[in-house]
Amino acid sequence: MPSASFNQRDPRTGAGRARIGRIDIDPAARREIESGAEPFWGQLLRTWESIAAAKGRYPARSEIDPAALGVKLLPNVFLVDVVEVPGRSAPRFRYRLLGQAIVDREPTRAGAYVDEIGTTADIVAIEHHYISTLEGKVWIRESSLAWSDPRGGYLRYRVMMLPLSEDGESVTHLIGLALYAF
Repeated sequence: MPSASFNQRDPRTGAGRARIGRIDIDPAARREIESGAEPFWGQLLRTWESIAAAKGRYPARSEIDPAALGVKLLPNVFLVDVVEVPGRSAPRFRYRLLGQAIVDREPTRAGAYVDEIGTTADIVAIEHHYISTLEGKVWIRESSLAWSDPRGGYLRYRVMMLPLSEDGESVTHLIGLALYAF
């Protein structure tokens, strides 16, 4: 797996966009992925890595083949647009696509921005995770949220994010995997 990160801020756009480089996988996340206890983490990472290795750069959104991800993984996959805002030091994040398992459990919908998803979500932790991914840092974030879910109780979930680049120079999208437990 790639390790050393050499991402740098893009001098043309300021602090918001990171130039692409290699990813740096958190040691705890690496151990969990390599253990195979939850095979979906490794499946997403291996698919991403195979494209990155073949292209010599971060994959573009269009290069992620849903068939390669597999039918069992797709309901838990989501795509996020990195939206640069003039005069703002950090980008905004907009959900482009949400798998059915996500739509079934969360009120968030495609087209919504992270900073608009409501008070039940820890927006600061979510944005921190997304910004870390812009910088090539890969880890698995865990959270518990109270939802108005017909099954009741608290919804525990874990998320891993990976960077994507349409132009081969900056992170323009993120691909994520959200796994839920009750």
